[in-house]
Amino acid sequence: MNTFRNLALTVLLLFCVAGMAQEKSKREQFKALKVAYITEKLSLSSEEAEKFWPVYNSYYDKISALRRREYKGVRKKIRQNGIDNISEQEAEKLLSELEAIEYENYQEDIKLTKKLKGIIPTTKILLLKKAEKDFNRALLHKLKRDKSK
Repeated sequence: MNTFRNLALTVLLLFCVAGMAQEKSKREQFKALKVAYITEKLSLSSEEAEKFWPVYNSYYDKISALRRREYKGVRKKIRQNGIDNISEQEAEKLLSELEAIEYENYQEDIKLTKKLKGIIPTTKILLLKKAEKDFNRALLHKLKRDKSK
């Protein structure tokens, strides 16, 4: 009995680890595609790229953490309870949390722009903003196409 339980736990653990590795792989693949897309659109020189990517990656990590916090803290509660079942007091709390996250996101955008002004020309900062939106739009279109297949 004990051997069976250990075997079952081991198999379950292997499936969990494989699932986590696959999810991490998808995130890394997404990030690699985005890096390639931005690099191509901005035509960064090697000197610019050397200074740009550490700043951008730090920004990206902070924004990703904010998105996770938004999903886990706010959107998940709304989805679980349903908007119609949330009290006015709880709705006020969730809205405040959402606004705080959006404000932090805005602040990070401003910080990124200020840091990048010393690294790349402002025209490339504008190109970056456009490239990010274009990349996200293309990704959404791809996901919609894949989902409809």
